[in-house]
Amino acid sequence: MSAFQIAALALLALLLAGNLTVVFRGQVSRRVGLPWAAIWLVAAAAILWPGSTRVVAKVLGIGRGADLVLYCFVLVVLIGFYMTYVRLRRLDANLTLLVRKLAIESAIAPNRNVDA
Repeated sequence: MSAFQIAALALLALLLAGNLTVVFRGQVSRRVGLPWAAIWLVAAAAILWPGSTRVVAKVLGIGRGADLVLYCFVLVVLIGFYMTYVRLRRLDANLTLLVRKLAIESAIAPNRNVDA
């Protein structure tokens, strides 16, 4: 086993342990945490057995295992960006509703205090 494999597997083990810790503590939902755990495990398997990526790539009709890893990485990053975009749009919409509600309440509140 090379020095890179040892270092990368140690890092992935820490990431997996941290990920599982926050999932079991309830700080992150299982719906979010478990796919990340799967990603860490698949990455560890690819580092432990580099030839396995070549075999899977051939089955999928991709030339090299490194290409398969790159394509999977790009897909995961694009999905992550899209999910972040959707969440930011939802947060922006909720913030707009909150600001509108507060503006309406503050516009009505001074009139109530004067009449009382």
